[in-house]
Amino acid sequence: MRPKRRILVVILLSGLLILNGGCKREAEKGEATASPVMAETPKIVEAFGVVKARDYKDINLDFLAQIVEVPVKDGQNVTLGEPLIHLNINDYQAMIKNKENELNLARFELLKMKKNLQDAYDAYDKAQRQLVDKENLHQEGVISEKELDDFRDFVKEREKIVTDIQVSLEQGNGINGIAVQTERVSVLDYDLQRMKNKLNQSFLKGNVIISDYSKAVVYEISCAAGYTVGVGENQQKLLSIMNLDSLYVLADVAEEFIKDVKLDKKATIIPVADNSRKYYGKVIRIADMAFQKNGETNVTVEISIDEQDGFLRPNFNVDVEIER
Repeated sequence: MRPKRRILVVILLSGLLILNGGCKREAEKGEATASPVMAETPKIVEAFGVVKARDYKDINLDFLAQIVEVPVKDGQNVTLGEPLIHLNINDYQAMIKNKENELNLARFELLKMKKNLQDAYDAYDKAQRQLVDKENLHQEGVISEKELDDFRDFVKEREKIVTDIQVSLEQGNGINGIAVQTERVSVLDYDLQRMKNKLNQSFLKGNVIISDYSKAVVYEISCAAGYTVGVGENQQKLLSIMNLDSLYVLADVAEEFIKDVKLDKKATIIPVADNSRKYYGKVIRIADMAFQKNGETNVTVEISIDEQDGFLRPNFNVDVEIER
């Protein structure tokens, strides 16, 4: 081979080797680019929630009372037995006393009716037995016919007394007076117990409305000293009280993620008021229907709160992370 041709062949081979190496590197680079790392599926479902209380009630009175003092303010925390409202219930206690007197009098009248009737029956029964003895004595000639007739008249008098008492007890459509009085006693006794039970409610201690929760907050106070309550249109709510031991979180989960939320799954609760705090709980309820809010469809989920330190308050906003 001629020298010039040999040099040309060498140059061509070298160029092919260089081109091949570059293509290989581009291919390797392309392969690396074509094999991206698969994105990892998040292990939590995020939601936004609000702290709520499951146990709360309105305090109102359905008996006559006057407000003497309201020592608490709206939003104030209270403990078990702490006074909320001082009352004057003297008028209502007087009404109870009058009802007791009325009941006692009705019971006495009933007992007197029963005793009078029973005494009349006993006297008539005794006279009938004595009449048998008198008739035997008359047959034996011990007493005269006149004495026997006189005693027969006495027995008839005893019978008439029984009849007169029975007639005097008749009321209305032939209803026995003792039955009527017995019913009256029963009604009065029921009314009295109902009146007394109004003073035996868990939030009442004597003449003071108290907190019957260990940890609670009062709100919507709608009364003041000097108010008269419990009659007519004044049977309004006095205040509301919320049990802080019954707090839970009501969270909204977007519909596309609700499939990943299961009962008893652990949840982390982060209050917006202080995101350095974390509380823990679990999913205790998933609503059976969705709702729309601001153009989005969500499902309500209830989450328990395992331990509290007093920082969480009703209506606090919280972020929620639920394990898938």
